[in-house]
Amino acid sequence: MKPASNQRVVASHAIARRAFRAAAFFAVAAAVWAAFVLWRGGSWWGPLHAFLAGTVLLAISGASQMFTITWAAASPPSARLTTSQRWLVIVGVASVLVGVTGSLPVVVWFGAGAIVGGLTALTLSIVGAVKRSLLRRFDLSARFYLTAFACGGIGMILGALLGSGAAGEQFARWRLVHSHLNLVGLVGFTIIGTIPTFMATVVHHRSVSGREAIAAWWLCLASGLSFVAGLVGPGWLVGAGAILAAAAAATMLAGIIARLWEKGHQDLQFLQVGIGVAWLIVWCVVDGLTLVSGSGSVPFNRWTTAAVLAGVGQVLAGSLAYLVPVLTGPPLSHKFETMTRRGWIPLVAANLGGALLVAGLPTAAVILFLFWFVDFGRRLSSLALNRSVGRNRRE
Repeated sequence: MKPASNQRVVASHAIARRAFRAAAFFAVAAAVWAAFVLWRGGSWWGPLHAFLAGTVLLAISGASQMFTITWAAASPPSARLTTSQRWLVIVGVASVLVGVTGSLPVVVWFGAGAIVGGLTALTLSIVGAVKRSLLRRFDLSARFYLTAFACGGIGMILGALLGSGAAGEQFARWRLVHSHLNLVGLVGFTIIGTIPTFMATVVHHRSVSGREAIAAWWLCLASGLSFVAGLVGPGWLVGAGAILAAAAAATMLAGIIARLWEKGHQDLQFLQVGIGVAWLIVWCVVDGLTLVSGSGSVPFNRWTTAAVLAGVGQVLAGSLAYLVPVLTGPPLSHKFETMTRRGWIPLVAANLGGALLVAGLPTAAVILFLFWFVDFGRRLSSLALNRSVGRNRRE
């Protein structure tokens, strides 16, 4: 019989693997959709939402549960809960994409309800794991997660109102709050709460969260409340929330860099996650100052798209470059080398692509991002091929 610690690791890895496979499906859909938009024209709403609501949310679902179970030394939730959570998100995101594209309000509401159900199940999973935890070291990160999921739930409901055409005269206000609750609240707060432990793990160091982590959580809480207040108050409240989120991320990242730069500055995963967070910080400052000054916010503008692709995309890529080799098993050193060899390629593609977007050259930027996507897919395919060859040799 396996020790309890091994059972926790096996169960947590299984949860993450299944969620990451589903996330990969939406990543491919987003890339194909983006190529179609680049070729035939049209709205970038579809590719961005397929990536954020599909790929990123499913990656968050798998990673947050894996991290909580592993780092908090907690027993895993029931398979029924984790399976239901994953499929609620999968079906919900697919329904929203179809419903909005096809102007089908009932389908949009069904999809949004399923996603909110998935976030609720994810909340129950994290809360249950923390309650069963043998260690209290991960409780603060769990607070970030729960705050993020609450923001996401409100953001999804607002998204349903927007996508179904029920927003009416409140469309612009609700869209502004919706985008910030989801991109900054759901995605950003999850990233901020994870990086003190994850970036330390990448360079084989203990967690580095200290007083700055506590300060960052209070800043995130104030940021989320400021976003929600924007539903009834002036737009500068949403801008203030973005600036507070930037302060939270900068505080957390500065503490990590100060402690780990010597160990991590040559590590691709460390650099990708750190630079991705930096993109998000810059975007939050630019967006926040724009809103506070009363200039208004344009949806899917070049800065926002750069934040999604060069920011969130790099955090996701850096995380998966570490997690996928771990999830697929030994030999780890060879698999880490596969994911990080010629690391300048993804770094240049992601950050030059982001810079080109900001400079107003979207076609060149999208080509670079698609090249980055293909390169990342090639690395993952190499891992899968090596795993298959290794299995055949053992047999």
